Amino acid sequence: MNHKELVGVFMMPVAFLCGCSSMSNTEKGVGVGGLLGAGTGALIGHATGHTGAGALIGAGVGAVSGGLIGNAVDESEKKTEAKIAAAAAAAQPGPMGVTDVVQMAQAHVTDELIISQIRSTHSVFQLSANDTVWLKQQGVSDIVIQEMLATANRYPRRIYSAAPVYQPVYVVEPPPPVVGFGFGYTHYGRRW
Repeated sequence: MNHKELVGVFMMPVAFLCGCSSMSNTEKGVGVGGLLGAGTGALIGHATGHTGAGALIGAGVGAVSGGLIGNAVDESEKKTEAKIAAAAAAAQPGPMGVTDVVQMAQAHVTDELIISQIRSTHSVFQLSANDTVWLKQQGVSDIVIQEMLATANRYPRRIYSAAPVYQPVYVVEPPPPVVGFGFGYTHYGRRW
């Protein structure tokens, strides 16, 4: 095999990768692995006198290997994307729960900061007597518990819907003005 053919065999996968940006890593791995395997198999087969068989075996082994590697890369990217999405969802400030308050208190966050967090997230707590006792046992201060109890009457409940609800608007034309008319009875042109 001459120098130009050898360069062509190894440049083919590079050209393949550049032109297939919409393919998944698994598909790219199968294609590139098959091409590299066929090229390598042809070179080895040429040395033993079986160029076609070497290319065929190399293409099969290369395609399977490349597909497995590409699939592993795809799965890794999916896991990374899922972690990013979960972190973004967790970063969204939403209403706090009772356990959030307990975690903050047990982490020695100041009462002022806990109360500020409760107010800024517009959290609403409906605490029973047992809840209040449990919070006290978990180390939540009286000031924070009083703030939590006060939220039940402070914030209006919000109702979230998937899509905005639009009410139809009806335009009603005003009725035309009343036209006055009268009638009378006449007898030979005279009116009674």
